[in-house]
Amino acid sequence: MHLIETVVGLLAIVLLSNVFSHFVKRVPVAIVQIGLGLLATTVLHIQIEIDTDWFLLLFIAPLLYSDAWRFPKHELWNLRGRIFGNAILLVVLTTVIGGVLIYYIVPELPLAVAFSIAAILSPTDPVAVQSIAKSAKLPPNVMHLVAGESLINDASGLVAFKFAVAAAATGTFSILGATTSFLYVSLVGTAVGAVIAVILNNLGDFLAEHDGNDVVFMVVLQLFSPFMIYIVAESIHASGVIAVVVAAIIANLHSKVDVNYSDELHFTGVMVWKVFGYLLNGLIFVILGVELPVALHEYAGESGHLALPMVLWYAFATWLVIFGIRVLWTFFNQKVWQLTRGGHRASWRVALISGLTGVRGAVTLAGVISVPVMMDNGVKFPERGLMLFIAATTIIISLVAAIVILPMLSEKPNKNTKTAVKPVAQHMTEARAQIYVLQSAVREIEEHRRETNQAVTYDIMLRYQMKIRKLQIDNISHEKLGPILEAEYRLRQVSFEAERSTLRRLLVAEQITPLVFTSESRRLDRAEAELEDVLLFNKKRSWQFTKRYLIRMMRAIRVWFADEDSERLMAEYLIAKHEGAKAAINAISQFIDSDEGRQLKIDQQAAHNLIITYRNRLEKEHNVNRKLTQAQLEAAKTELEVIGLNAQREAVQHLFEAHFISAEIGLKLRQRINFAETGLLTSEEE
Repeated sequence: MHLIETVVGLLAIVLLSNVFSHFVKRVPVAIVQIGLGLLATTVLHIQIEIDTDWFLLLFIAPLLYSDAWRFPKHELWNLRGRIFGNAILLVVLTTVIGGVLIYYIVPELPLAVAFSIAAILSPTDPVAVQSIAKSAKLPPNVMHLVAGESLINDASGLVAFKFAVAAAATGTFSILGATTSFLYVSLVGTAVGAVIAVILNNLGDFLAEHDGNDVVFMVVLQLFSPFMIYIVAESIHASGVIAVVVAAIIANLHSKVDVNYSDELHFTGVMVWKVFGYLLNGLIFVILGVELPVALHEYAGESGHLALPMVLWYAFATWLVIFGIRVLWTFFNQKVWQLTRGGHRASWRVALISGLTGVRGAVTLAGVISVPVMMDNGVKFPERGLMLFIAATTIIISLVAAIVILPMLSEKPNKNTKTAVKPVAQHMTEARAQIYVLQSAVREIEEHRRETNQAVTYDIMLRYQMKIRKLQIDNISHEKLGPILEAEYRLRQVSFEAERSTLRRLLVAEQITPLVFTSESRRLDRAEAELEDVLLFNKKRSWQFTKRYLIRMMRAIRVWFADEDSERLMAEYLIAKHEGAKAAINAISQFIDSDEGRQLKIDQQAAHNLIITYRNRLEKEHNVNRKLTQAQLEAAKTELEVIGLNAQREAVQHLFEAHFISAEIGLKLRQRINFAETGLLTSEEE
């Protein structure tokens, strides 16, 4: 039970960190998650015992599979030389050169332990870089290179770390043994990944040929694949990481030529992996924050004789060494590329960006924590606490350095260059274009309104109108917003006055009882009191909606236990709402044409929304009287939804062809429409 509570708590922290990051956009979510993890272990005393094997299995294997499965083939092939250079040669150089330099910088560390620190710091963490890159606008080739090398350098870095730790524990090291072992784990891991991937691909093809190509099953098979592949490879002492990456790349290549690989399967798979990756990425950094005090505790217990500023300097110097090696390696590669193939000159800016993108993260911490406290001979592992502290602090330094410096080095887009190639000024913003598209859908849906589908028509139109209104309010200046809200508030008051007047008339005519009159009057009072919050779409809306539903529930209970006949009371409520809606529509129409209405310049959108709201109320009652079946309502709704989506697509195409929007905005609008259509079709299948 404790384990389940811990997992739920960690997931809650992941969600909380993303909420916080939404409001503080300058701070990457990875930093927020580390901070909250640190807070959780300090305040709530959450403790997690990390074992490298299960950590790699549960987190690294599925994330690497997802990245490799979605990695662009073209970029992977074009960057293959530099990817393998960074993933293998750079790891070796970082381990050897970095280990020697760290040994001289930190005299308390034995040489083998210094090699261990350099080796475990050699793998990069693309998860952290991707969260930072959103605000830094990094060059695509740099991001592809970092992502590509991270698919492989986890394996090479862990192998180098394993032999360095063994050397520190035993005092012996064999270059021949290390090389042989590396070749074994790499080649056998590649073979295992390739064989299992081919088997899984053939299984999918076999099922498809026998009408078993179920999308849900295939996605679950994708999710299961990295865990199975990793376990099989590790069971024969090969690299599970390399096996997973190879299998994912083969699955990616197979999907491009597989006639049974449908768009539905691709879309569902991508969405599921996004959700899965979202949780795993967040958990990794939360766990990183949880484990930082472990490093501090180890340091205080074993190496407390060193002053904290000195140890912090050791960590910073270690980061400088790793960073410097990566920068020089990148600049050297650029020089070689320039001399052999021509093209762009070597750039220190690109080299610095490459160095900063080499952020260290989860694999580094998982590896260094796995170092045994006691060696086989019963002696403590030398300077384990200092090693742990330096590695953990280096991770934080690499993240902070990337956050602060990368945005300064990233190129700003040349606006003049972009506008020069446009044939016509594209002056319509994304929000304005979206409003136009939604309004086009409303007009098309209204043209298809018939007596039999009026209820669902007004339902759909009201939802569209609320989206339009929200976009208008969110994207209008404060100077213009005030008069609009004032006019809309007055319009709502007119409708409330008409409903109250109708209630009094019905009470006098004895068409409703005092109970219904009082209940409906209170409803109008609450609606009027909440009007300002509803118009401004502010933070209180969630509580207002909750409060409203609770009041409705209490009213329903009161009606149920009332002395009067419940069915008669419900009929009176329907009369009150029906007559009130008719009176409100007439009052709104008259007010718009009045002198006061013309003086206030009532927004037609607001008036239209309000009238549709009342018409929707009337049509729902008519629909009950007509007693349409649920199947008929759903069929009418689906037909109208499809009409609206098609109208949106035509509107987007019209704006693009008229050069009112850019290709980028057009793509975003089409993606929204496609997502809406996918959601509609998915709900229909259910």
